[in-house]
Amino acid sequence: MQRLRSNTIDSAYQRYERRPVSCEIDGEVFTGNYWIAGMILVVSTATGGTSRQLANSEPEDLAKTLLRNLVLTNRAGTPAAVQAP
Repeated sequence: MQRLRSNTIDSAYQRYERRPVSCEIDGEVFTGNYWIAGMILVVSTATGGTSRQLANSEPEDLAKTLLRNLVLTNRAGTPAAVQAP
């Protein structure tokens, strides 16, 4: 039982590991980090962050999409919470 518990803790720790993500918009490269917390993927940048349920998405693809949406939302001056998924 102890071995199983140890593996579970190690697995949970790896899920919170931050990974880099970037996207290009109009020739400009934007960067941030993403991590998975349970079934939620979180993207953060120096200017803000956003999250979404992972569902059946590939984490890196969803992270790029969320980063792109976050950048475009910030450019438009619209609060991220107003944007429809």
